Amino acid sequence: MTNKDDDREYEQSGLYPPGQKPFRLFRLLGFLVGVIVFIAVTAYALDRILL
Repeated sequence: MTNKDDDREYEQSGLYPPGQKPFRLFRLLGFLVGVIVFIAVTAYALDRILL
């Protein structure tokens, strides 16, 4: 394989721009954790209010 073959498709997707891979990934994971926490807190609050 040549070096160009090692640049896999995800490198061209824009999710992982060169030199910023972990930072974009951590931001995505942080966003997902934030959404999960928001849903959990909302469910707990609605459970306390409605039941």
